[in-house]
Amino acid sequence: MIEVLVSMALTVLATTGLLALYTTQTRASGFSRHVAEATVLAQDQIEALRASTTLGTGSATGLTEQGTSGGIFDRSYEVVPGIGFDDMTVTVSWTEDEVARSVILRSRRNQ
Repeated sequence: MIEVLVSMALTVLATTGLLALYTTQTRASGFSRHVAEATVLAQDQIEALRASTTLGTGSATGLTEQGTSGGIFDRSYEVVPGIGFDDMTVTVSWTEDEVARSVILRSRRNQ
């Protein structure tokens, strides 16, 4: 009888460890996916700014990974003129597991 209790306790302990590992892996996978999506959104905005003559700031909220409305991402940009170039900064932010996350890309374009 004691052997059965010990084997059951070991099985529960092993199962608990596997569930904790699965939960951690799922969170890490979601975070990696969100970082990749945010980076693509930021790069798209950098490319759009390079193709335009926009100066100043702008933002969009509630974007999906395709840049359409209805998602978790907020994107803002700032273009600051310099001598012979413009500094561009794009920030994409979101909240994950009640923690604010963000991706920031900076670039320069020739005037």
